[in-house]
Amino acid sequence: MISDIADQVEWAGEKMDAAEWKLLILAGAYGQKVVPNPIGDGFIIKNNRRSSGLWKPEMADLITQLLAFGNSKGVNWQDPEWQSYLREIAA
Repeated sequence: MISDIADQVEWAGEKMDAAEWKLLILAGAYGQKVVPNPIGDGFIIKNNRRSSGLWKPEMADLITQLLAFGNSKGVNWQDPEWQSYLREIAA
């Protein structure tokens, strides 16, 4: 899902790769800390959550949020298994 979002959605005026989207989504969903950049100007987002550490209910909630976000941005989901699942729940 994150790859589809990365391929199809521009955010804050720029394209981001899947790794950048993953960090941004986890920070948005599970808290973030904005800190001054230690080696330059501006600020960076510090996030301590990792997707591998999410409990099943948290991952299910995150998938629901990704689906809603992607659908609101017109993402065309590419994974055949995911497309099959979406058809099933829409029926």
